[in-house]
Amino acid sequence: MTNRTSKIPKYVQAFFESCEIDEKINRFSFFMIRADGVVLYHNNNLANSLSKSSIGALLSGVWQASKALSEFIPKEEAKEGYRLSFDTSSQGIYIVPISTDMEELYLGLIYHDEVNPGFIKNKMREMAASFSEFLNQELKDHRATQEKTNKAFDKSEYLFGDISDAEMDRLFAFIKN
Repeated sequence: MTNRTSKIPKYVQAFFESCEIDEKINRFSFFMIRADGVVLYHNNNLANSLSKSSIGALLSGVWQASKALSEFIPKEEAKEGYRLSFDTSSQGIYIVPISTDMEELYLGLIYHDEVNPGFIKNKMREMAASFSEFLNQELKDHRATQEKTNKAFDKSEYLFGDISDAEMDRLFAFIKN
C-alpha cells in the first residue's frame, strides 16, 4: 500500500499534464491536497500572498473540521458525497473530495468575481470524478504490472536452480586456494 501511495504525486502530475482544464476554473486558484494538507498540485494562480503550503493546510483543516461536525448529522443513506462551500454569490472557497481507496484527497478552489459559481463547482466535481477514474485505472495497471513481474521472477526458474552443493563447491574452489 505504501508503495502505491508514494506514486500518487506522479499520477497527479500525469493527470494534469494529460487533461485540458476548463479555462473558467484555471483562471482561479485550485489545489489538489492530501488529508494532511500537503499540496500535490496547484495551478500557480495563488489567490493572495499565502504560500501554497499554508493554503493546503488551511483547506485540509477546514475540511477536517467540517467532517468532524458532520458526525452530528443523523445518519441516513447518503446518495451523494459531501462537498464544502463557503461563498457569496460571486466569490468563495469550494472543496470536493476525490474518491479513492488509498488515501483522502481533495480538490480545493478559491474563486472571485464569478457570475456563475454553480458552473465552476460542477466542473470541479467533474474534475474530481475524472481524476478518481484516472487514478483507479493507473493503480489497476500498476497492480497488473507488479503481478507480471512477480510471476516472471519465479524462484524455481533460476539459471542454476538445480545445482548441487558439490557442484557449487567445485565452482568456487579457487577462492579457498
